[in-house]
Amino acid sequence: MSEKETYVYEPFAETSEYKEVNGEIIAQWVDTMVDRGTERVDKIMDIATGVGTMVRLFVSKLPEQFKYSEVVCLDQSSEALKRAAEKLSGSVANMSFIKAKVQDAEIEEKSIDIVIWGNGIHYLSELEQRESLENIRKGMKDGGWLFFNTAFYEGSRPQETLSFYRTQVKKAVQSLRERGITREKAHVRAEAANFHPREYYEELVSLAGFKLVEAQEYAANLSAEAWEYISSFQQYAAGALGGYPVEEASVAMRDAVAPAIAEHGGRNEDGSMFVTRNWLSICARV
Repeated sequence: MSEKETYVYEPFAETSEYKEVNGEIIAQWVDTMVDRGTERVDKIMDIATGVGTMVRLFVSKLPEQFKYSEVVCLDQSSEALKRAAEKLSGSVANMSFIKAKVQDAEIEEKSIDIVIWGNGIHYLSELEQRESLENIRKGMKDGGWLFFNTAFYEGSRPQETLSFYRTQVKKAVQSLRERGITREKAHVRAEAANFHPREYYEELVSLAGFKLVEAQEYAANLSAEAWEYISSFQQYAAGALGGYPVEEASVAMRDAVAPAIAEHGGRNEDGSMFVTRNWLSICARV
C-alpha cells in the first residue's frame, strides 16, 4: 500500500461495521487462546497496522491477567505508523514500530507470543504470502499464536450479492467510458482480484510451519457508506477494474455504489441499505 492508499483506507477501518465484525472475530481468537490453556502473553505483533484498529480491538478484549509487555506495530507506510501512534497512545501501552514489508521485516527470533494480521494478506502474491508467514514463524515463540483474517477470498461474496457487484462494475465502466477513459489492453491482474478458497489459506499456514487450529467464516452487513470507503481504496478498484487508470477507477467505483445498492441491497429495520460481505478467520499455532 502506498502512503496515499493507506490514508484512503482509514475511514473504512473506523466504520462501525468493520469494528463489529473484527471485534467478533477477535473475541473468538481470545476465547480460543484461553480454551487452549494460554494464561499470559508477553509480546504482541500487529501486521499491516494501518490506523491501529485491529490491535486496539485485540488489546481491549484480552483478559486482565494477559499483561503484555510490548506491542510491535509493523507497516510499510510511515504515514500509517504515525497515525497509529497517535490513535493508540491512550489505549495501547508500550508500543514500538517497524516500517517494512512483512516478508522483509527483521524480527528477533522466538520473541513474539501473538501475531495478528487484519484484512491484508490478500494484497500479497502467493510467494509473498508464503515468505511473510515463514518470516513471522521464525520470530515466534514455541506455542505462539498466529491470527489473521481476510474479506477477499473465494467465499467472501455470498451468491445473493453477486448482482450488486456486477451492477457496480457495469455502472463504473459506463461512467469511465462516458468520460472518455479507456482500458489498457495489456495489464497486470491485481493480487486483490485473486480470490483464493478457504482451503488455500488452511494449507498456507501449514506450509509455513504452523499448525492450523481453526478456520471460521463471519458475515458483515456493510452499509452504502462502508462500500463507498472500500470502493475508494485503489487496490480494490484495481482488482475490480483492471486496466483502467486506478485513481479514476476508484472514483467511478465509489460513485457506482449508491445505484447498485439501491437495486440489489438488503434493507435494515431502519430502512438503510446493506450488502453482506463474508470474512475468513484463520487461527494457527507454532
